Amino acid sequence: MNQTLNASQQQAPQKVAMPLRIALLVLPSTELSFNGSSTHPLEVLQPELYRSGLLSFETNPFETATSNLLKKIKVDDFGDTSFEKQLHATVDAIENGQVVQLSTEQHSLLMMPALKAAQMRIHPHALLCAMQKGESGIEQTLAGALNQAKRDPATVSKLVTQDNLTSEQQFAAVYQLITELASRTTVRDEMNAGVELGPKQAKSHYWFTPNHQARVAAISFSTSLGNTSTSNLSSDQSCTSYILAQGTGFIAPKSIVNHQRLQFVLSADTQAGLLAALDGLNTQLTSNSQDLLTVMRNNLVAFEKSSAIYAITLQASSLPALLQELNVMAGMLPKVMSEKGQFKTPAGSYFTAEPLGTKQSSGLAFVYPGVGTVYGDMFSELHRYFPSLYSKLEREGDLKSMLQADAIYNVDAKIPPAMPLGDLAIAGVGSSYLLTQLLVNEFNITPNFALGYSMGEASMWASLGVWSNPHTLIEKTQHDPLFTRAISGPLTAVRKAWQLSHTDADIVWNSFVVRAEAESIEALLPEFPHAYLAIIQGDTCVIAGCETQCRALLTQLGKRGIAANRVTAMHTAPAMEEHANVVEFYTQPLQTALPTEIKFISAANLTDVDSHQAVNESGFLDSQLIATSIADTFCNTLNFTALIHSAQKQGAKLFVELGADRQNCTLIDKIVKLDHASETNTSATASVCTVPVNAKGGEDITTLLKALGQLISHRVPLSVQPLIDGLNREIALQQLHDANPRVASNTETHMSKPLLQGEV
Repeated sequence: MNQTLNASQQQAPQKVAMPLRIALLVLPSTELSFNGSSTHPLEVLQPELYRSGLLSFETNPFETATSNLLKKIKVDDFGDTSFEKQLHATVDAIENGQVVQLSTEQHSLLMMPALKAAQMRIHPHALLCAMQKGESGIEQTLAGALNQAKRDPATVSKLVTQDNLTSEQQFAAVYQLITELASRTTVRDEMNAGVELGPKQAKSHYWFTPNHQARVAAISFSTSLGNTSTSNLSSDQSCTSYILAQGTGFIAPKSIVNHQRLQFVLSADTQAGLLAALDGLNTQLTSNSQDLLTVMRNNLVAFEKSSAIYAITLQASSLPALLQELNVMAGMLPKVMSEKGQFKTPAGSYFTAEPLGTKQSSGLAFVYPGVGTVYGDMFSELHRYFPSLYSKLEREGDLKSMLQADAIYNVDAKIPPAMPLGDLAIAGVGSSYLLTQLLVNEFNITPNFALGYSMGEASMWASLGVWSNPHTLIEKTQHDPLFTRAISGPLTAVRKAWQLSHTDADIVWNSFVVRAEAESIEALLPEFPHAYLAIIQGDTCVIAGCETQCRALLTQLGKRGIAANRVTAMHTAPAMEEHANVVEFYTQPLQTALPTEIKFISAANLTDVDSHQAVNESGFLDSQLIATSIADTFCNTLNFTALIHSAQKQGAKLFVELGADRQNCTLIDKIVKLDHASETNTSATASVCTVPVNAKGGEDITTLLKALGQLISHRVPLSVQPLIDGLNREIALQQLHDANPRVASNTETHMSKPLLQGEV
């Protein structure tokens, strides 16, 4: 069970042993022998370790020089091989200059002096910093371990206590904790301070820590010496405590594609070529001549070199399901080609006969959502697939604050929806920033256009390499009166605009989404001076202001409104009281080298869409221009419909939503549908496609893979190397375990084994 440190655990003996500095590495298998003719799997799985020559296996060229350094120690529950005694034997061997492989039948660790690991350029998963044993209770033993490790109890972010485990169970518990440190993963308990984890809540998420603070974990085992109850942590128990700290290595990325998440890409210049490719893949998959993972890897490697006009992506959760997807696609292809349309299946297979993201069409637009799209436990699994990205974001700034982790990942599901406006704004920008870095840095995708819904404009400037240090806005947003008082909370800007004194009653503010045309609402606004048309978005609008007047307006309009129950005066006339403050707030220093290939489109000054241009159309950008653009959008009615039309007129065709959930994609689809129905604007009714990168209620990585599939078919220039690298690791794991079949019994077990990769 997880606990927190109490005061008595902070009392430690005066004399303790020196801190340990033992590097710990999780191995992918307990047996690493391999007799295959190809590259040894460890060269793919743990290249640093392979190059070191520390492990003894047949194909290692360094075996004769280093095999005498390696000592193998087995932990089990028979004889005199308990975990505690074998760990002491391990420490003794390490002090004598040896490297130890400590194993059970299921798990295996490599242990060595931290200095040796550094000298050999090996990034350890974790460090064993202390080990203390006693019979005076866990509190004293743990205090001694903390003192030995020279760690302040306040720096321990996870404390685990286990009673009466077998030696193999103790080893498994330590192994699990090392894996959590190395994968930067917090595994939630079913009960958390009396709050039960709900069935729809994430079972784990990223292990956030305060900025620049390493993760430290403590684990203690107690064993009854007599007939003492297991719940009585008294002197009648033998107790052992260990202190573990994160290393510089982390678990290598989980593969985005695997046996349960298949993706194939077929490309050609003609319909006949695509049909032939589908037929060829069908034959290959049904012949059973190759392993499915190898076929998938080879398919993606071949596609990486392709420059064909068209591309089909096939996705499924199994081989039989994939064959069904393939047959359905082959049947639909002639119709889609003749109509120059697109076809998408629920599983994610996709084809378009009119690619909109090619280098020639230059139609790719990144769309950034506004406040309120973030949700509890968002992105809870992404870090397992992109650990280097999360590591990079941690080094750049305070990732925990950037994503408002304390609220977003709170075990109380009521907390995220109740976040204050400023916190919602921070988490919204943070989620957009993370997903942008993912697409840009991991998959080499660069948009031609960028635009934002409301405060999504700030996300746009923060995410695409324009502001030099967007992290400074986190603390400002939390404490600046602009967000805490003026347009939220007590609404001081509204009180000023309405000429209210401090003795007047508090304002009861609300906003409502209503299905109505903007013109019909505008006609009634003079009768309700404290109600405002805040947002125009396709077939719906948002009115905001005095709740009583908003409800009266809806009644006279003859419409029902959906209350947002959120206090924000953005996009209303009173916000203009804060225009100068908004400009000052968003006047941020810019990068030395600014992106030149992206056109940044603002919702400001959209009265004449025909003459509307990107903010940097002239090639010029400065802090004042950007800040004024944000302020103009912030303080005026947001016409999202006009913003999309403006983007289309400038050439945007493929809209990719970068942020939590997919609300903007839904709005854009409605706008396009209305345009096609009215056919009043030929430019606005041109081909358009929306692509969400995230969706509330869906699996993060599956939604991302579907998005990549659409972008591939739209021929967006990108790299599928992350998919190929993941498959290479999956194949290597398969080879290693096929060579040692007694270690594990099925592929799913193999694929869950952790891999080593160092931080950069």
